[in-house]
Amino acid sequence: MRLMHSLRGELLLWLGAPLLLLWALSVYTHYQSALQAANQAYDRSLLASARTVAERLVVRQRHLEVDVPWVVLDSFERNMNDQLFYQVISPQGNTLSGYADLPLMPRNAPLSDAYPALVHFYDAYYRKQPIRVAALWQPVNEQGVEGMALVLVAETLNSRHAFAESLLRTALISQSFLVLITLLLAGMMLRRVLRPLRRLSRIMLRRAPGDLTPLPSLVPWSELQPLIIAFNRHLTRLRGLLSRQERFSADVSHQLRTPLTILKTQVGVALNSDDPQQWRESLQGMERTLDDTVQLTDRLLQLAQIKARHGEDKLFVRVNLSQIVQQACFSGYAAARRKQIDLGFEGEEACSVQGDALLLAELCANLLDNAIKYTPAQGTVTARLGTKMLEIEDSGPGIADAQQQQALQPFARLDHSGQPGAGIGLALVKDICAWHGARLRLDRSPQLGGLRVSVSFQ
Repeated sequence: MRLMHSLRGELLLWLGAPLLLLWALSVYTHYQSALQAANQAYDRSLLASARTVAERLVVRQRHLEVDVPWVVLDSFERNMNDQLFYQVISPQGNTLSGYADLPLMPRNAPLSDAYPALVHFYDAYYRKQPIRVAALWQPVNEQGVEGMALVLVAETLNSRHAFAESLLRTALISQSFLVLITLLLAGMMLRRVLRPLRRLSRIMLRRAPGDLTPLPSLVPWSELQPLIIAFNRHLTRLRGLLSRQERFSADVSHQLRTPLTILKTQVGVALNSDDPQQWRESLQGMERTLDDTVQLTDRLLQLAQIKARHGEDKLFVRVNLSQIVQQACFSGYAAARRKQIDLGFEGEEACSVQGDALLLAELCANLLDNAIKYTPAQGTVTARLGTKMLEIEDSGPGIADAQQQQALQPFARLDHSGQPGAGIGLALVKDICAWHGARLRLDRSPQLGGLRVSVSFQ
């Protein structure tokens, strides 16, 4: 059972079974060919014996006679190692000489085409042993005796079978040796093929749990190279996944430590005070801290999800970007009104792009949130939509050219901002643009003087 469930067993089964079948078929065909060759050779000798007997037919005093010297038949028997029987039948159907009880020629016995003689060959049984009979028609036309005399010469089949069995033994030995050598070579070949896989298995067993380095190219066979390549690609994706998880854990622990500490301090201040006004102020501070923490957690989760999608198939659909931008403006209207910011929308009413509607909504929400947050009171924020182009510009302080790349990194905080936040908004926008194949550009707004963020879709 272990052999049948192994690759070696499968190969030997699928290779050995047809070989054994072909071996049996080859041996059978060799035996039949040998028997046919033996019959052809010994039939010639049998015909020669019949002709020798036929030559002894003579007509004496208007009677057909035959005189067969036994020395002739004895010489044939000594040469063939078989018993020889004969019978001579006159044209009138009388036995002139020989064994009168020899089996007569069947009516359907064909005339032989291999020899220039009127001879029939057929098989029969005589004295409980198989024989081969040659029936030769000999024309007689002498001294008033006319007709066809029939000469039957039969012999046992010992020599024929011995000759065929000799050829059969030769075929058995050669064919068996060929099958054995083929199976041995197949087993040795499979052993050689599996040797690199066993080495690879030992390397994998000795590996440390955290070792995700690519596997060495120990398998020289081109058919197995795709397996190694696929496994190494899987290790690469696994390294990326673990790296993102470690980065996410580090980011979460680093970014949540500060708001949780502030929240604990605010709770301690409220507990140590008997002033209801102090309680109210502490509760309001805790509410702001919790809002910031919730927003930070949402941004961290969104950033982790975007990074985790790299390498996956993108199932984009046709999205109306105009509706998404307008909805983002409606959502940010309350925050803009509190700061008396002029929040406006310009551009096409219908602009369709291929993408993920939820991620594009998050992109617009982050850009508008940053613009409203960093624009001073009574400023201006404008969302402009063109042909596969989205622009968000404001009248805030903007970002210097030397700090634009820094602003796109996660948790990057510019010194002049003076606003609360974790610095994830633009980093999240960058990852969403990369996921959609869009181009992100930061520059100074020529109309409002602040920051202009441009997103160009394909």
